[in-house]
Amino acid sequence: MLTRKGVQSYQITAQEEYSWEQPSYVDTSAFTETTVTIDATTSCELGGTLSLPPDEAQVPGLVIVHGSGPIDRDGTFGPNKPYKELSWGLASRGIAVLRYDKRTNACDVDRSDVTVNDVTTDDAVTALKRLRSQEGVAADSVFVVGHSLGGVLAPRIATRDERLAGVLMLAPGPTRPIAETVLDQRRHLIEQQNLSESEREEALANARERAEKIRSLDIDDDEVVLGLGGREYFQSLAEYDGPEAAAELEIPRFVGQGDRDYQVTPDGDFPIWRETLSDQSNVRLELYEGLNHLFQDGTGPSTGAEYFNADAVFDQRVVEDITTFVERHS
Repeated sequence: MLTRKGVQSYQITAQEEYSWEQPSYVDTSAFTETTVTIDATTSCELGGTLSLPPDEAQVPGLVIVHGSGPIDRDGTFGPNKPYKELSWGLASRGIAVLRYDKRTNACDVDRSDVTVNDVTTDDAVTALKRLRSQEGVAADSVFVVGHSLGGVLAPRIATRDERLAGVLMLAPGPTRPIAETVLDQRRHLIEQQNLSESEREEALANARERAEKIRSLDIDDDEVVLGLGGREYFQSLAEYDGPEAAAELEIPRFVGQGDRDYQVTPDGDFPIWRETLSDQSNVRLELYEGLNHLFQDGTGPSTGAEYFNADAVFDQRVVEDITTFVERHS
């Protein structure tokens, strides 16, 4: 999100209140919901929600892993709750889903001193254990679905868990150097703004400055860049290759990408997944027409502002494809 002078910010504030309506593809009579907790650290628990079909038989289960930033269990962006919509869509179709608040959302975290394991991988592994222990969930049919950063880290989570039935990666990124990705995202948003030439140049200069800081890891000990993390965070990202990690897995894998996504792009990122994984028989790659980074349908160039469109909804096509993938490999 760009917050420098001349560039519109889409930051959510605590004072904003929005109403949310469930998608038409949800059947709330098909499942129940329970509040759970997940141990993150010795001093902090993560709140979570388990959506469970009320069936005496053992059902497959799935854990949703967040993208970057301090995201809650629903993936809330203004009036939109894409993770809740995905959870309810899958639970309506007989799949148990556990979603939880990210550590940087629920806990007092020093972001200048964290790695991607601290804010994503470790808690996802704990959440998988929690779901697998749930009565009514088939322990040998548990999957992880990661979105954005959670998607690119899903293979690492699978390596740590070792019992997953499959891995699903939605808009998984970054696959390219993180500095390159950040600069591309900022350029895209700057192009969508009605700026004067001087404002545009200032915004681009600020974007280049941040990208170079990330590339060089020239980050002070107590500095937090882009609200995400410090030197160790970006170093841990730079040292990890998501597509290569995914290629080493033997379990079924699913990669989904929206063709209007400007954060993880169909031209810059998705081809890397396709090139790395397309020759493996138990991999499914899907490019969805019209969908943005939150898998919401739209037209024209995607912007951060559209994430706050009250009419947007997590696309049913993706819900159906995930359901099919889970049923096939359970």
